[in-house]
Amino acid sequence: MIAAFALGVAILAWSLLVKPGEMPSQKTRLDCESSPNAGGKNPLAPILDIMREDAQQEIDKKEVKDIALYYRDLRSGSWIAINKDEKFTLASLIKVPLMIEGLESAESHPALLRSKMYFTSDTDWNTQQNIKPAKTIEHGKPYSFDDVMFRMIAYSDNNAMQMLLEEFPSDTLLQFFATHNIAYEEAPEGIKMSLGTYSWFFESLYDKTLLNGTMSQKALSYLGAEVFPQGMHAAVPSGVEIESKFGEKLLTDGNGRVESTQLHEVGIVLDRDKPFLIGIMTDGKDLPSLEKVIRQITHDVYEATRKMSELAPDKMSCMHGRCHS
Repeated sequence: MIAAFALGVAILAWSLLVKPGEMPSQKTRLDCESSPNAGGKNPLAPILDIMREDAQQEIDKKEVKDIALYYRDLRSGSWIAINKDEKFTLASLIKVPLMIEGLESAESHPALLRSKMYFTSDTDWNTQQNIKPAKTIEHGKPYSFDDVMFRMIAYSDNNAMQMLLEEFPSDTLLQFFATHNIAYEEAPEGIKMSLGTYSWFFESLYDKTLLNGTMSQKALSYLGAEVFPQGMHAAVPSGVEIESKFGEKLLTDGNGRVESTQLHEVGIVLDRDKPFLIGIMTDGKDLPSLEKVIRQITHDVYEATRKMSELAPDKMSCMHGRCHS
């Protein structure tokens, strides 16, 4: 039961620590891609133009050194992307595949969700974080496995994550990646992955192709409770639901000087009949600047999506059951 979920402490704790790393070289070229479209012009071309314009503007202003953007229309499956194969340090984004592993185990052993856990570590793992969790696990207090998973995702609580790692101390995350043919890179600063690859986790949860319907919905409910008001949530009207996760990391040189700041957010925007997935990975000036970049791009993409809504296919042509709920 436990083996399917187990994950080594060293791998993920190491992944979230601030470690020496090389600052990526600045990209002056924005590599744009689109899904194949048999009908000729990609209907998402106007959104791609906006994404490219926003990205170039941020590069010109020197707010970002490197950026990757991904957009998928969740009704049609069409996608567009910029620099989707560029690898970034995942940081707290790695909590999503960890969550998925846990819920895979809970599919065959539902009682796991009710099992009690305690935070007994003498270390406060949240001191590693530059964006602190809104709520944290309390020392010595009992929590259900379900609640620990929720807190790890919704609040990005490293102490909650550490509880899972101490309870299930086998090295299976990399095996999980291998089983699902997920490309990644091990680097001094942690596990790196491209946005094009990482977006698959969110797509599979939306499509219910990796977990069953119950567990997929549970995972999305965790993501829907994310507390990160500095990012995507501030870019859309109140009442628009976003199921998302952010990750941040400062990369330093051998003397502890910050060489590079990375901030990412990936989310499913559930706006009436036009749900879409948007992913933004950035490397740049500092966290406040990158938060602004994420907000601006999300806002512009959201507005462009709404303006294009009248061009969308009839709702019954949606490929996914959630469109009809």
